[in-house]
Amino acid sequence: MRKIFCISAGQLQTKKRDLLIHRRNRYLNYGLLSLASILKRNGFDTIQIQGNFDSPEHTLSLCIEHGILRSNAPVLVSIPSFYAIGWTNRFLTELKRLLPKKKIIIGGRWVVDGQIEDMKGLVPLADIVCDGVAESRILKLVTGNENATQLYSDKSEISQDASLDYTLLHERNLYQPSIEISRGCGMKCSFCQERDEPLTPLKDPGIILKEAQSTFMDDGLTPMNFYLEASLFASNQEWSEQLEFEVSNSSIPRFNWRTEARVDSIRVKHLEYLYRAGLRVVDLGLESASCNQLIAMNKSVKPKNYLAKASELIKAAHNLGIMVKVNILLYAGETLATIDETLTWLDIHAHYITGVSVGPVIVFGWESNVKSYLRELSLLGASVASKPITGITHINLSEEIDYEKSLELAAWIGKRYCDEKNYFALKSFSYFSRDYGFDEFLSDSKPVSEQLNYRISRG
Repeated sequence: MRKIFCISAGQLQTKKRDLLIHRRNRYLNYGLLSLASILKRNGFDTIQIQGNFDSPEHTLSLCIEHGILRSNAPVLVSIPSFYAIGWTNRFLTELKRLLPKKKIIIGGRWVVDGQIEDMKGLVPLADIVCDGVAESRILKLVTGNENATQLYSDKSEISQDASLDYTLLHERNLYQPSIEISRGCGMKCSFCQERDEPLTPLKDPGIILKEAQSTFMDDGLTPMNFYLEASLFASNQEWSEQLEFEVSNSSIPRFNWRTEARVDSIRVKHLEYLYRAGLRVVDLGLESASCNQLIAMNKSVKPKNYLAKASELIKAAHNLGIMVKVNILLYAGETLATIDETLTWLDIHAHYITGVSVGPVIVFGWESNVKSYLRELSLLGASVASKPITGITHINLSEEIDYEKSLELAAWIGKRYCDEKNYFALKSFSYFSRDYGFDEFLSDSKPVSEQLNYRISRG
Protein backbone atom coordinates (compact mmCIF):
# COMPACT_ATOMS: atom_id res chain seq x y z
CA MET A 1 0.00 0.00 0.00
CA ARG A 2 1.30 3.46 -0.94
CA LYS A 3 -0.59 5.56 1.60
CA ILE A 4 1.46 8.61 2.56
CA PHE A 5 1.23 9.91 6.12
CA CYS A 6 1.86 13.64 6.48
CA ILE A 7 2.53 14.43 10.12
CA SER A 8 2.60 17.95 11.53
CA ALA A 9 4.90 17.72 14.54
CA GLY A 10 3.34 18.68 17.83
CA GLN A 11 4.86 20.15 20.97
CA LEU A 12 5.55 18.65 24.37
CA GLN A 13 4.81 22.00 25.99
CA THR A 14 3.32 25.32 24.96
CA LYS A 15 5.31 28.40 24.00
CA LYS A 16 3.63 30.47 26.70
CA ARG A 17 2.84 29.22 30.19
CA ASP A 18 2.06 25.53 29.90
CA LEU A 19 -1.61 25.68 30.86
CA LEU A 20 -4.50 23.53 29.67
CA ILE A 21 -6.12 26.57 28.09
CA HIS A 22 -3.10 27.06 25.82
CA ARG A 23 -3.18 23.40 24.80
CA ARG A 24 -6.69 23.90 23.45
CA ASN A 25 -5.33 25.71 20.39
CA ARG A 26 -5.27 23.90 17.06
CA TYR A 27 -2.77 25.62 14.78
CA LEU A 28 -3.33 24.25 11.30
CA ASN A 29 -0.19 23.40 9.34
CA TYR A 30 -1.56 24.63 6.02
CA GLY A 31 1.86 24.39 4.35
CA LEU A 32 1.88 20.65 4.95
CA LEU A 33 -1.73 20.39 3.78
CA SER A 34 -0.59 22.03 0.54
CA LEU A 35 1.94 19.21 0.04
CA ALA A 36 -0.62 16.55 0.95
CA SER A 37 -3.05 18.07 -1.55
CA ILE A 38 -0.44 18.07 -4.32
CA LEU A 39 0.30 14.39 -3.64
CA LYS A 40 -3.41 13.61 -3.76
CA ARG A 41 -3.76 15.34 -7.13
CA ASN A 42 -0.84 13.23 -8.37
CA GLY A 43 -2.59 9.98 -7.51
CA PHE A 44 -1.39 9.23 -3.97
CA ASP A 45 -3.58 8.22 -1.04
CA THR A 46 -2.64 10.79 1.61
CA ILE A 47 -3.67 11.74 5.12
CA GLN A 48 -2.55 14.61 7.36
CA ILE A 49 -2.46 14.16 11.12
CA GLN A 50 -1.68 17.09 13.40
CA GLY A 51 0.38 16.44 16.53
CA ASN A 52 -0.97 19.54 18.29
CA PHE A 53 -0.23 19.18 22.01
CA ASP A 54 -1.06 15.47 22.05
CA SER A 55 1.65 13.02 23.03
CA PRO A 56 3.75 11.54 20.20
CA GLU A 57 2.49 8.11 21.25
CA HIS A 58 -1.13 9.22 20.78
CA THR A 59 -0.36 10.55 17.31
CA LEU A 60 1.39 7.31 16.41
CA SER A 61 -1.63 5.34 17.57
CA LEU A 62 -3.77 7.38 15.15
CA CYS A 63 -1.30 6.57 12.37
CA ILE A 64 -1.57 2.86 13.20
CA GLU A 65 -5.35 3.12 13.23
CA HIS A 66 -5.22 4.60 9.72
CA GLY A 67 -2.88 1.94 8.35
CA ILE A 68 0.70 3.13 8.63
CA LEU A 69 1.92 -0.40 9.43
CA ARG A 70 0.62 -1.56 6.05
CA SER A 71 2.12 1.27 4.02
CA ASN A 72 5.51 1.07 2.32
CA ALA A 73 5.53 4.78 1.42
CA PRO A 74 7.75 7.37 3.11
CA VAL A 75 6.41 9.42 6.02
CA LEU A 76 6.52 13.22 5.80
CA VAL A 77 7.09 15.09 9.05
CA SER A 78 6.74 18.87 9.01
CA ILE A 79 8.45 20.65 11.91
CA PRO A 80 6.86 24.10 12.21
CA SER A 81 8.98 25.30 15.14
CA PHE A 82 12.11 24.54 17.13
CA TYR A 83 9.69 23.93 20.01
CA ALA A 84 8.56 20.81 18.11
CA ILE A 85 11.99 19.10 17.94
CA GLY A 86 11.59 17.12 21.18
CA TRP A 87 8.17 15.87 20.09
CA THR A 88 9.55 14.90 16.67
CA ASN A 89 12.41 12.82 18.07
CA ARG A 90 10.10 10.95 20.43
CA PHE A 91 7.63 10.27 17.62
CA LEU A 92 10.33 9.02 15.25
CA THR A 93 11.88 6.82 17.94
CA GLU A 94 8.57 5.01 18.43
CA LEU A 95 7.86 4.88 14.70
CA LYS A 96 11.29 3.40 13.88
CA ARG A 97 10.88 0.88 16.68
CA LEU A 98 7.83 -0.48 14.87
CA LEU A 99 9.05 0.16 11.31
CA PRO A 100 12.87 0.32 11.36
CA LYS A 101 13.12 0.53 7.55
CA LYS A 102 10.51 3.26 7.14
CA LYS A 103 11.88 6.24 5.19
CA ILE A 104 11.38 9.54 7.03
CA ILE A 105 11.41 12.88 5.19
CA ILE A 106 11.45 15.96 7.40
CA GLY A 107 11.07 19.62 6.55
CA GLY A 108 10.16 22.95 8.00
CA ARG A 109 11.18 26.03 6.10
CA TRP A 110 11.94 28.30 9.04
CA VAL A 111 13.50 25.56 11.14
CA VAL A 112 15.84 23.97 8.59
CA ASP A 113 16.72 27.40 7.18
CA GLY A 114 19.62 26.16 5.05
CA GLN A 115 21.29 24.15 7.83
CA ILE A 116 20.68 20.64 6.49
CA GLU A 117 23.62 18.97 8.26
CA ASP A 118 22.81 20.64 11.58
CA MET A 119 19.21 19.50 11.19
CA LYS A 120 20.35 15.92 10.57
CA GLY A 121 22.25 16.11 13.83
CA LEU A 122 19.23 17.47 15.67
CA VAL A 123 16.82 14.84 14.26
CA PRO A 124 19.12 11.84 13.64
CA LEU A 125 16.39 9.36 12.70
CA ALA A 126 15.39 11.39 9.65
CA ASP A 127 16.51 9.91 6.33
CA ILE A 128 16.03 13.05 4.22
CA VAL A 129 16.02 16.70 5.28
CA CYS A 130 14.17 19.03 2.93
CA ASP A 131 15.13 22.71 2.94
CA GLY A 132 12.87 25.57 1.85
CA VAL A 133 9.44 25.17 0.26
CA ALA A 134 8.79 21.78 -1.33
CA GLU A 135 5.80 22.19 -3.66
CA SER A 136 7.94 21.94 -6.78
CA ARG A 137 9.76 18.77 -5.72
CA ILE A 138 7.50 16.86 -3.37
CA LEU A 139 6.84 14.11 -5.93
CA LYS A 140 10.57 13.60 -6.47
CA LEU A 141 11.17 13.46 -2.72
CA VAL A 142 8.45 10.89 -2.14
CA THR A 143 9.20 8.65 -5.13
CA GLY A 144 12.98 9.04 -5.19
CA ASN A 145 12.68 9.59 -8.94
CA GLU A 146 14.49 12.73 -10.10
CA ASN A 147 12.62 12.58 -13.41
CA ALA A 148 9.18 12.54 -11.82
CA THR A 149 6.86 15.27 -13.06
CA GLN A 150 3.82 16.52 -11.20
CA LEU A 151 0.61 18.33 -12.00
CA TYR A 152 1.60 21.33 -9.90
CA SER A 153 5.22 22.44 -9.67
CA ASP A 154 5.18 26.16 -8.93
CA LYS A 155 8.32 27.07 -6.96
CA SER A 156 7.35 30.12 -4.97
CA GLU A 157 4.06 31.73 -5.86
CA ILE A 158 0.68 30.26 -5.01
CA SER A 159 -0.84 28.42 -7.92
CA GLN A 160 -4.25 29.88 -8.69
CA ASP A 161 -5.75 26.40 -9.02
CA ALA A 162 -3.94 24.69 -6.15
CA SER A 163 -6.50 24.54 -3.35
CA LEU A 164 -6.07 22.84 -0.01
CA ASP A 165 -7.96 19.53 0.19
CA TYR A 166 -9.39 19.46 3.70
CA THR A 167 -10.77 15.95 3.23
CA LEU A 168 -7.17 14.78 3.84
CA LEU A 169 -7.03 16.33 7.32
CA HIS A 170 -7.77 14.03 10.24
CA GLU A 171 -10.69 15.46 12.28
CA ARG A 172 -11.06 18.25 9.76
CA ASN A 173 -14.35 19.33 11.32
CA LEU A 174 -12.53 20.51 14.45
CA TYR A 175 -10.26 22.98 12.63
CA GLN A 176 -10.98 26.50 11.48
CA PRO A 177 -9.64 26.41 7.90
CA SER A 178 -7.05 28.63 6.24
CA ILE A 179 -6.82 29.79 2.65
CA GLU A 180 -3.37 30.94 1.61
CA ILE A 181 -3.78 34.07 -0.50
CA SER A 182 -0.21 35.39 -0.80
CA ARG A 183 3.35 34.81 0.35
CA GLY A 184 6.23 36.99 1.40
CA CYS A 185 6.40 40.48 2.80
CA GLY A 186 9.68 42.27 2.15
CA MET A 187 8.96 45.22 4.46
CA LYS A 188 12.32 44.81 6.28
CA CYS A 189 11.04 44.77 9.88
CA SER A 190 14.07 43.53 11.81
CA PHE A 191 12.20 40.86 13.81
CA CYS A 192 10.33 39.27 10.88
CA GLN A 193 11.46 36.03 9.22
CA GLU A 194 9.93 37.16 5.91
CA ARG A 195 11.47 40.63 5.91
CA ASP A 196 13.44 39.87 2.74
CA GLU A 197 10.87 37.61 1.02
CA PRO A 198 9.24 39.42 -1.91
CA LEU A 199 5.48 39.85 -1.73
CA THR A 200 3.47 37.79 -4.23
CA PRO A 201 0.16 38.98 -5.76
CA LEU A 202 -3.08 38.20 -3.94
CA LYS A 203 -4.94 35.13 -5.10
CA ASP A 204 -7.91 35.75 -7.38
CA PRO A 205 -11.12 36.26 -5.31
CA GLY A 206 -13.07 33.83 -7.48
CA ILE A 207 -10.61 31.06 -6.62
CA ILE A 208 -10.75 32.00 -2.92
CA LEU A 209 -14.53 31.55 -2.91
CA LYS A 210 -14.24 28.30 -4.82
CA GLU A 211 -11.89 26.98 -2.13
CA ALA A 212 -14.20 28.19 0.62
CA GLN A 213 -17.21 26.48 -0.94
CA SER A 214 -15.37 23.16 -1.11
CA THR A 215 -14.29 23.44 2.54
CA PHE A 216 -17.19 25.04 4.41
CA MET A 217 -19.11 22.95 6.94
CA ASP A 218 -22.34 23.94 8.71
CA ASP A 219 -22.56 21.23 11.35
CA GLY A 220 -23.75 22.70 14.64
CA LEU A 221 -20.27 23.28 16.06
CA THR A 222 -18.66 26.72 16.46
CA PRO A 223 -19.36 28.48 13.14
CA MET A 224 -16.69 27.77 10.56
CA ASN A 225 -14.59 30.80 9.68
CA PHE A 226 -11.62 31.25 7.38
CA TYR A 227 -8.17 32.68 7.94
CA LEU A 228 -6.94 34.33 4.75
CA GLU A 229 -3.23 33.65 5.23
CA ALA A 230 -0.86 36.35 4.07
CA SER A 231 2.27 37.55 5.82
CA LEU A 232 1.31 40.96 4.47
CA PHE A 233 -2.34 41.46 3.55
CA ALA A 234 -2.13 44.28 1.00
CA SER A 235 -5.44 44.59 -0.81
CA ASN A 236 -6.19 47.18 -3.46
CA GLN A 237 -9.49 48.71 -4.55
CA GLU A 238 -10.06 46.36 -7.49
CA TRP A 239 -9.34 43.20 -5.46
CA SER A 240 -11.56 44.36 -2.57
CA GLU A 241 -14.47 45.13 -4.88
CA GLN A 242 -14.06 41.82 -6.70
CA LEU A 243 -14.03 39.86 -3.45
CA GLU A 244 -17.22 41.61 -2.34
CA PHE A 245 -18.81 40.74 -5.70
CA GLU A 246 -17.76 37.07 -5.48
CA VAL A 247 -19.10 36.77 -1.93
CA SER A 248 -22.43 38.37 -2.82
CA ASN A 249 -22.86 35.92 -5.72
CA SER A 250 -21.65 32.84 -3.89
CA SER A 251 -23.77 29.91 -2.75
CA ILE A 252 -21.77 29.62 0.49
CA PRO A 253 -24.16 30.51 3.35
CA ARG A 254 -21.62 32.58 5.31
CA PHE A 255 -18.08 33.64 4.46
CA ASN A 256 -16.57 35.24 7.55
CA TRP A 257 -12.84 35.62 7.59
CA ARG A 258 -9.80 36.96 9.40
CA THR A 259 -6.40 38.16 8.29
CA GLU A 260 -3.18 39.70 9.56
CA ALA A 261 -2.14 43.14 8.38
CA ARG A 262 0.24 45.99 8.95
CA VAL A 263 -1.11 49.37 9.96
CA ASP A 264 -0.16 50.71 6.54
CA SER A 265 -1.15 47.74 4.36
CA ILE A 266 -4.94 48.18 4.52
CA ARG A 267 -6.45 51.42 3.27
CA VAL A 268 -9.32 52.71 5.37
CA LYS A 269 -11.37 53.36 2.22
CA HIS A 270 -11.19 49.63 1.40
CA LEU A 271 -12.51 48.48 4.78
CA GLU A 272 -16.19 48.82 3.87
CA TYR A 273 -15.76 46.59 0.79
CA LEU A 274 -13.80 44.07 2.87
CA TYR A 275 -16.43 44.08 5.61
CA ARG A 276 -19.18 43.37 3.09
CA ALA A 277 -16.92 40.63 1.71
CA GLY A 278 -16.88 38.97 5.16
CA LEU A 279 -13.90 40.47 7.03
CA ARG A 280 -14.66 40.19 10.75
CA VAL A 281 -11.26 40.08 12.50
CA VAL A 282 -7.98 41.86 11.80
CA ASP A 283 -4.76 40.96 13.59
CA LEU A 284 -3.03 44.31 13.43
CA GLY A 285 0.75 44.35 13.74
CA LEU A 286 1.10 47.63 15.60
CA GLU A 287 4.07 46.27 17.66
CA SER A 288 4.57 49.46 19.71
CA ALA A 289 3.34 53.01 20.21
CA SER A 290 6.75 54.26 21.26
CA CYS A 291 8.32 56.24 18.43
CA ASN A 292 11.81 55.20 19.49
CA GLN A 293 10.88 51.51 19.54
CA LEU A 294 9.14 51.67 16.16
CA ILE A 295 12.31 53.11 14.66
CA ALA A 296 14.51 50.58 16.49
CA MET A 297 12.60 47.61 15.08
CA ASN A 298 12.56 49.19 11.62
CA LYS A 299 8.78 49.25 11.65
CA SER A 300 8.52 52.85 10.48
CA VAL A 301 10.78 55.79 9.72
CA LYS A 302 7.87 58.16 10.36
CA PRO A 303 6.35 56.76 13.56
CA LYS A 304 3.96 59.65 14.20
CA ASN A 305 2.38 59.19 10.77
CA TYR A 306 2.35 55.43 11.37
CA LEU A 307 0.47 55.81 14.66
CA ALA A 308 -1.99 58.26 13.11
CA LYS A 309 -2.79 55.68 10.40
CA ALA A 310 -3.20 53.00 13.06
CA SER A 311 -5.64 55.19 14.98
CA GLU A 312 -7.74 55.89 11.91
CA LEU A 313 -7.78 52.23 10.87
CA ILE A 314 -8.73 50.87 14.30
CA LYS A 315 -11.59 53.32 14.71
CA ALA A 316 -12.93 52.70 11.21
CA ALA A 317 -12.78 48.92 11.65
CA HIS A 318 -14.58 49.08 14.99
CA ASN A 319 -17.32 51.32 13.61
CA LEU A 320 -17.97 48.80 10.83
CA GLY A 321 -18.13 45.84 13.24
CA ILE A 322 -14.67 44.39 12.57
CA MET A 323 -12.85 43.07 15.64
CA VAL A 324 -9.28 44.32 15.96
CA LYS A 325 -6.64 42.36 17.85
CA VAL A 326 -3.54 44.49 18.31
CA ASN A 327 -0.17 42.73 18.39
CA ILE A 328 2.46 44.31 20.65
CA LEU A 329 6.11 43.27 20.59
CA LEU A 330 8.29 44.10 23.60
CA TYR A 331 11.54 44.79 21.79
CA ALA A 332 15.22 45.29 22.52
CA GLY A 333 15.85 48.51 24.44
CA GLU A 334 12.37 48.43 25.97
CA THR A 335 12.00 50.30 29.25
CA LEU A 336 9.11 51.07 31.55
CA ALA A 337 9.01 54.52 29.93
CA THR A 338 8.62 53.16 26.38
CA ILE A 339 6.00 50.67 27.60
CA ASP A 340 4.15 53.54 29.25
CA GLU A 341 4.05 55.32 25.86
CA THR A 342 2.43 52.25 24.33
CA LEU A 343 -0.04 51.90 27.22
CA THR A 344 -1.06 55.55 26.93
CA TRP A 345 -1.82 55.06 23.23
CA LEU A 346 -3.70 51.80 23.87
CA ASP A 347 -5.72 53.40 26.68
CA ILE A 348 -6.90 56.10 24.29
CA HIS A 349 -7.98 53.43 21.79
CA ALA A 350 -9.19 50.76 24.24
CA HIS A 351 -12.83 51.24 23.25
CA TYR A 352 -12.02 50.26 19.67
CA ILE A 353 -9.82 47.25 20.45
CA THR A 354 -11.14 43.72 21.04
CA GLY A 355 -7.90 42.32 22.44
CA VAL A 356 -4.16 42.84 22.71
CA SER A 357 -1.60 40.07 22.17
CA VAL A 358 1.73 40.87 23.83
CA GLY A 359 5.04 39.04 23.85
CA PRO A 360 8.75 39.79 24.19
CA VAL A 361 11.02 39.41 21.20
CA ILE A 362 12.41 35.85 21.00
CA VAL A 363 15.18 35.05 18.55
CA PHE A 364 14.49 31.96 16.46
CA GLY A 365 17.19 30.28 14.42
CA TRP A 366 20.48 28.46 14.32
CA GLU A 367 23.29 30.18 16.17
CA SER A 368 25.25 30.76 12.97
CA ASN A 369 22.21 32.39 11.36
CA VAL A 370 21.29 34.76 14.20
CA LYS A 371 24.68 36.08 15.31
CA SER A 372 24.36 39.36 13.43
CA TYR A 373 20.78 39.90 14.65
CA LEU A 374 21.82 39.30 18.27
CA ARG A 375 24.58 41.88 17.82
CA GLU A 376 21.98 44.29 16.45
CA LEU A 377 19.81 43.75 19.53
CA SER A 378 22.79 44.19 21.86
CA LEU A 379 23.46 47.62 20.37
CA LEU A 380 19.94 48.57 21.47
CA GLY A 381 20.70 47.53 25.05
CA ALA A 382 19.52 43.91 25.03
CA SER A 383 21.43 40.81 26.11
CA VAL A 384 21.00 37.04 25.93
CA ALA A 385 19.03 35.68 28.88
CA SER A 386 19.06 31.97 28.02
CA LYS A 387 19.00 29.41 25.24
CA PRO A 388 16.54 26.84 26.58
CA ILE A 389 16.66 24.67 23.45
CA THR A 390 18.46 24.71 20.12
CA GLY A 391 17.10 27.49 17.94
CA ILE A 392 15.47 29.51 20.73
CA THR A 393 17.16 32.48 22.40
CA HIS A 394 15.42 34.41 25.19
CA ILE A 395 16.37 38.06 25.55
CA ASN A 396 16.81 40.52 28.41
CA LEU A 397 15.28 43.58 26.78
CA SER A 398 17.32 46.09 28.76
CA GLU A 399 18.98 46.53 32.15
CA GLU A 400 15.57 47.57 33.42
CA ILE A 401 13.53 44.68 31.96
CA ASP A 402 14.97 41.19 31.96
CA TYR A 403 13.31 38.22 30.24
CA GLU A 404 11.21 37.12 33.24
CA LYS A 405 10.05 40.69 33.82
CA SER A 406 9.06 40.93 30.14
CA LEU A 407 6.82 37.88 30.53
CA GLU A 408 5.14 39.39 33.59
CA LEU A 409 4.57 42.67 31.75
CA ALA A 410 3.18 40.88 28.69
CA ALA A 411 0.59 39.03 30.77
CA TRP A 412 -0.31 42.18 32.70
CA ILE A 413 -0.82 44.22 29.53
CA GLY A 414 -2.94 41.46 28.02
CA LYS A 415 -5.21 41.47 31.08
CA ARG A 416 -5.50 45.24 30.93
CA TYR A 417 -7.19 45.18 27.51
CA CYS A 418 -8.92 41.81 27.12
CA ASP A 419 -11.57 40.00 29.15
CA GLU A 420 -12.62 36.38 28.87
CA LYS A 421 -15.50 37.06 26.46
CA ASN A 422 -13.39 38.90 23.92
CA TYR A 423 -10.52 36.44 24.33
CA PHE A 424 -12.85 33.52 23.62
CA ALA A 425 -14.41 35.36 20.67
CA LEU A 426 -10.99 35.88 19.07
CA LYS A 427 -9.62 32.41 19.83
CA SER A 428 -12.75 30.48 18.86
CA PHE A 429 -12.92 32.41 15.57
CA SER A 430 -9.66 30.85 14.39
CA TYR A 431 -7.78 28.64 16.82
CA PHE A 432 -9.85 26.79 19.40
CA SER A 433 -11.27 23.41 18.46
CA ARG A 434 -14.75 23.89 17.00
CA ASP A 435 -16.28 21.64 19.66
CA TYR A 436 -14.86 23.74 22.52
CA GLY A 437 -17.61 25.82 24.11
CA PHE A 438 -17.57 28.89 26.32
CA ASP A 439 -18.62 27.06 29.50
CA GLU A 440 -15.76 24.57 29.14
CA PHE A 441 -13.42 27.47 28.40
CA LEU A 442 -14.44 29.19 31.65
CA SER A 443 -14.00 25.95 33.57
CA ASP A 444 -10.43 25.70 32.24
CA SER A 445 -9.69 29.39 32.87
CA LYS A 446 -10.94 30.12 36.37
CA PRO A 447 -8.58 27.84 38.36
CA VAL A 448 -5.52 29.49 36.75
CA SER A 449 -6.87 33.02 36.35
CA GLU A 450 -3.78 34.62 37.91
CA GLN A 451 -1.53 33.09 35.25
CA LEU A 452 -3.61 34.10 32.23
CA ASN A 453 -3.04 36.98 29.82
CA TYR A 454 -6.72 37.96 29.93
CA ARG A 455 -8.91 38.85 32.87
CA ILE A 456 -11.82 36.84 34.26
CA SER A 457 -14.84 38.89 35.25
CA ARG A 458 -16.13 38.39 38.76
CA GLY A 459 -19.47 36.75 39.27
